[in-house]
Amino acid sequence: MGIFLILLSIALVVVLVFRGVPVFYSAVLASLFCLLTAALFTGAGVDVGISNYIVSGMTGMEASYVKGLGNYFTNNFCIFVLGAIFGKLFDDSGAADAIAEAIVARLGAKAVIPAILLVGAVLTYGGVSVFVAFFAMYPLMLSLFKEADIPRRLLPLYYFAGAGTFTGWIPGSPQAHNLLPSTALGVSPTAWLVPGAIFGLFEVVIVAGFVYWYTNRCKKNGEHYQLTEADEKVVAQRAAKDTSKRPSWIVAVIPMVILIAVLNVVKLPVPVALLVGILVALVCFFPSFDMAKFWSMMTDGAMGGVSSLFNTAAIVGFGSVVQAVPAYATLCGMLVNSVSNPIVASVVTVGGLAGVTGSGTGGIGLAMPVVIENFIGDLAANVNHVNLAALSRCTSIAALTLDSLPHCGLVVTVISYTGNNHKSSYLPMAVVNVVAPVITVALMLLFIVVTGQTYLV
Repeated sequence: MGIFLILLSIALVVVLVFRGVPVFYSAVLASLFCLLTAALFTGAGVDVGISNYIVSGMTGMEASYVKGLGNYFTNNFCIFVLGAIFGKLFDDSGAADAIAEAIVARLGAKAVIPAILLVGAVLTYGGVSVFVAFFAMYPLMLSLFKEADIPRRLLPLYYFAGAGTFTGWIPGSPQAHNLLPSTALGVSPTAWLVPGAIFGLFEVVIVAGFVYWYTNRCKKNGEHYQLTEADEKVVAQRAAKDTSKRPSWIVAVIPMVILIAVLNVVKLPVPVALLVGILVALVCFFPSFDMAKFWSMMTDGAMGGVSSLFNTAAIVGFGSVVQAVPAYATLCGMLVNSVSNPIVASVVTVGGLAGVTGSGTGGIGLAMPVVIENFIGDLAANVNHVNLAALSRCTSIAALTLDSLPHCGLVVTVISYTGNNHKSSYLPMAVVNVVAPVITVALMLLFIVVTGQTYLV
């Protein structure tokens, strides 16, 4: 009964988020439901009283909601906030636009598919957040779609194909989906480099191949681009932008290159590497900033990171409440006993929780403590000799599988902002950022099991 109530609490989070309830309130309501049902139906609150049990579960005990939220917020503050500021500098300076236009100019406007996919990949692998990259790319995508006569319902498909798939998890990526597992496990962001790169290339082939095939299929079915009134405004605003102070694309990529180098070659700690990237971006883009709005820009960047972090931490707080109820230990025991391979268990747990929360980072935050506690124990000793490099890489891609289900916040934002709806745009988009990564991670697990790479010799 207790396990069923936990699953019911998780289902409640999904339903509330899907219905448009903000993540924080969804998490709080689901936490209260979890504690209340545990107290009423499993006798968890008999000794201390139902009301005291619920209050303690939200604010008092070690595994309380507030504790879980606060610990995650504190531990990951630098990654989220510094990463958001870095992306904001590229947005406000016009550096993201400069890189995007340079790629399109060299590939040619007719090469729409490789152009958009490459722009998204360069921006996100260079450290610009997926959310910021979308608003930088959207006006450019509209122009290319119009010229190539591609149905606008495919805008979300194209965007996620380049910016929302492989660049978040391949070795060396400065995105949170790669940094959080590597930091938690104490390995390099480039861990499991060669196999990770090979499987990353495999995912690229699947994604690009599907985009080509589906676009041609739509055109053969007689679909065309239809310019909306909102599109005209966006294109006009882009044309009216003052680009005289915008950095060249060569200058624009310098902070990206340095960030990736200090993170993966010099191997500076993640917060220090991000800070170095920010300082280099400030120097490179300084002539492009409107100094009257400089601190407003910096504040917006920081608060954007805080908002993203808080939403993720709110879900992790719910996970902390789940850990406090008696049935949690039984559920963990079932997971450990049914999936003895730690890497497979990590992928299943992270992917499942990412789907529940609609957040890859939320799935990592909820699952990693479970995996470490049950399969590794003391990371420094690693007495079970688990291959932490492979575990980190598989956890990164697992977070980018089911996180993009229909209730995901970014999915909802991109679909609605482009003037589309789930019915017209979600299914093709889901192929590239749900089906493709699921196939990729399944093959990765098969490779690990067959070659015996789960454990270190």
